[in-house]
Amino acid sequence: MKWVMARKFPPLGEEVVKQIETAWAEPQPEWARQRLRVVRLIAQHELTAAEIMRVCDVSRQTVFTYRDTVVAEGVPGLLQRKWKGARKPAVRGAVATEFIRRLEAGQFRQARDAQAWIKKRTRQSLSESGVRKVLRRLGGKLKVPRKSHAKKDPAKAAQFKAELPARLTAVVGSAPDRPVRLWVLDEHRYGLLPVIRRVWARRGVRVHAPYATKYHWGYRHEALEVDGAHHTELLFTPAIDRDIHAVFLAQIAASDPQALHVVIQDQAGFHLPVNDPRLPKNLRLLPLPPYSPELNPVERFGGLLKARVTNRLYPSLRRLEDHLFAASREWTQPAKVAGLIHRWLADQVNSGAPIYSL
Repeated sequence: MKWVMARKFPPLGEEVVKQIETAWAEPQPEWARQRLRVVRLIAQHELTAAEIMRVCDVSRQTVFTYRDTVVAEGVPGLLQRKWKGARKPAVRGAVATEFIRRLEAGQFRQARDAQAWIKKRTRQSLSESGVRKVLRRLGGKLKVPRKSHAKKDPAKAAQFKAELPARLTAVVGSAPDRPVRLWVLDEHRYGLLPVIRRVWARRGVRVHAPYATKYHWGYRHEALEVDGAHHTELLFTPAIDRDIHAVFLAQIAASDPQALHVVIQDQAGFHLPVNDPRLPKNLRLLPLPPYSPELNPVERFGGLLKARVTNRLYPSLRRLEDHLFAASREWTQPAKVAGLIHRWLADQVNSGAPIYSL
């Protein structure tokens, strides 16, 4: 067998070798020491380019670049850093502040929208990949926006948060003669029409989910206790109206007949008003501001349960209800209920001690 030996570098010359050894004996920063190490090994004329790559942990191109530089410019040229610093970002200072504000408001639907805004604001043209880097650098992430009703009044939502202790005092009195239990209530519709959501899959492989058009619905009524024992009340019904809502409120009131129950709920048309005669005697209502579902922790509870039945077909509504009920038992544990309650809600409730320490 004939072995072909790797070719070594040609000699660098006595003058260059002398410069290398002189510089090597002097104190050098690490980046300079690395360059000198490469050309010193070349000058010793013992190792091939591949071996120098492994010893110095550099690329083949770097080895030849350092060799050519020291031949053409000597050691002074090799130890001269020609890096002029990073390019100043196009979005910085006041522009970055305004960009972040628009990013938080969700005003960029696509990277192209941000690209056009940057060009208009700074007169600099960035590639789409460059704009994506800017978006990520400033904390951007592609998200699906949450629906918000056009009639929503953010000021009223903020006012509700701030005035919650005072409103609770107005509902139960300053010195209630029995324990007070605070609940948040909502309803969610479920049905045989499948809910399709994203799944993880391999790139380039199309994923299918079973689907059938079946319009058969039911309603799940949910109430979570804000503090104290963190109990959960559930009710599954085939329809929803004020009479059915009265049944669910009676179920909550009967869970502890000796307590005064305060229920925070939205102002849906099928909810009982605060002065309805069908309200249990030991229950009071505290309405949320209109079109403010984000104030109600039960929204999160409903979303978690829906996630357990996505991308599946059910032969009957009863089978779906059995699955929902089984899934809900996991989230009715007091510790998990406490985790669903908004921090601001728990803080505001407990800030009104002693009557809000439920």
